[in-house]
Amino acid sequence: MKKVNILILLIGGVLLSACTSWLDVTPEDTVEEEDLFKESTGFHNALNGVYQQMASTSLYGRELTYGLLDAMGQVYQLYGENYHYGAGIKSYHYYYQGTRFAYDANDDIKRAIESIWSKGYNTIANCNNIIRNIDALKTGDFRGGEAERQMIKGEALAARAWMHFDLLRLFAPALVANPAGIYIPYVTDFPYYGGQSALSVLETLEKIEADLLLAKDMIMAYDTLNDANRRILGDQYRFRIHSFVSNTDDDSDIIPLPFYQYRGYRINAMAVTGMLARLYSYWGGEKLVEAAKNAQEVIDFEWTDGKKALFYTENGWDNRLDYDRKCSQDLIFCLSYPLLQEGYNEYALSTGNACLALAKYDEVWNYDLADGGDFRLKFIKTIDDWYTDHMPLKNIRPNSDKDLVSVIEDMVPMMRLSEMHFILAEYYASIGDFGQAANYLKEVRVGRNCLGDVDLGIVDMETFKARLLGEVRREFFQEGQTFFYYKKYGENLRKGMIPESFVLPKVTNKYCGVSNRLVTPELYPLSNKVCNNSK
Repeated sequence: MKKVNILILLIGGVLLSACTSWLDVTPEDTVEEEDLFKESTGFHNALNGVYQQMASTSLYGRELTYGLLDAMGQVYQLYGENYHYGAGIKSYHYYYQGTRFAYDANDDIKRAIESIWSKGYNTIANCNNIIRNIDALKTGDFRGGEAERQMIKGEALAARAWMHFDLLRLFAPALVANPAGIYIPYVTDFPYYGGQSALSVLETLEKIEADLLLAKDMIMAYDTLNDANRRILGDQYRFRIHSFVSNTDDDSDIIPLPFYQYRGYRINAMAVTGMLARLYSYWGGEKLVEAAKNAQEVIDFEWTDGKKALFYTENGWDNRLDYDRKCSQDLIFCLSYPLLQEGYNEYALSTGNACLALAKYDEVWNYDLADGGDFRLKFIKTIDDWYTDHMPLKNIRPNSDKDLVSVIEDMVPMMRLSEMHFILAEYYASIGDFGQAANYLKEVRVGRNCLGDVDLGIVDMETFKARLLGEVRREFFQEGQTFFYYKKYGENLRKGMIPESFVLPKVTNKYCGVSNRLVTPELYPLSNKVCNNSK
């Protein structure tokens, strides 16, 4: 009987275990494939495993959000760089090298980059095993019938595309820089033992687009199947479980099992549509039209008649933003990582050797159109000494007794409503309608309690980019998006940058064998949500 390598919930593995190949897939453990995928719960576990891997510290649980990627995006100040010697990233930490784009400076940053690559392709391998096996089951094997089968397959396709897209954005230049250059392989086989050629940037974008379009049809069909499924995407339902029975004309019920709920922790219909918008925005050119269409579709998504699924998080009667530091009401999709706070603590203290204090505070927050009522200021703490450093609080548990705190503190934001407004602003700027572009930037400002009736001074593409990038820095700190915006526009992040600074280096032979086995991570349930599924 054929055996396939898995990580129990996490299937497959991509390892840099052979110095003769940049990309190798080798077994980590073995289990009979037929046992894993003989019933629907095996696919549930496998899909949950994909999201767990995405939430690992090598990926979005640290390095691709508040960690290395935001260091590269110049979100944090360096120790001693900003006229004083208060908080900041110390010179011996690899984030310091990341801010300077010194990717070959020491073993630590080389290992971090290698881990991003290997964990990213490991996640892709898991997706490919789901896609490869799911059509073998009968429709009746799934509680939700064919709609559920399509949903699982669609999410696996979308996650595969998501990972390839971020690997492309990290390990290849932007499309405008070198569209024909060969950089990363687009892996669709499982098991994979090499031999698949790397593709050009344009070819990779086309592969990502194809996967996302197919995934969108599958996931949208499930999430809009009936009123009950739509209801789960409502703000108050996306991140919590609800066992009610819907009183709808189509007699649709919400299945009370965790796997069928918590759609905010999964690549749901809004998320895959938003991912298409993000892809087309990065692609640029004629694709900006499609970017705008998909972004508007996300904004307009309704979970019930006339009720938008997404809206900007307000303080509210209970001072919600005093404890909701992730602005969960405007989150389209997030991951859950129960050890997020524990892992972040070593970077959060002013005495830490990699203290993540915000860079250029006056330039970013005290600029000419700053607003002291900006809700996002609640997520920044000013250290009360003469250094006046500013510490981000997004990943620090607030001192609150609200029930939602234990849910929100585990959230790793992956996509939110503001990005859709930024994408629409980019589209209108691209066609010379700078007034409308400004209006969409104002949508975000008003959503964050800033004055909207102001002249942003946008008269050309240069002034638009300046305003957009300013809003991006205020909106996405510690969420890993700032670097990609600067890369897309080819904007210098710091003095001494060269075009190659935007591209992580391929793993060299010298370092491809740091470990010949990928350590199996402990399996933490998604805040006791998604992974706790039963028959």
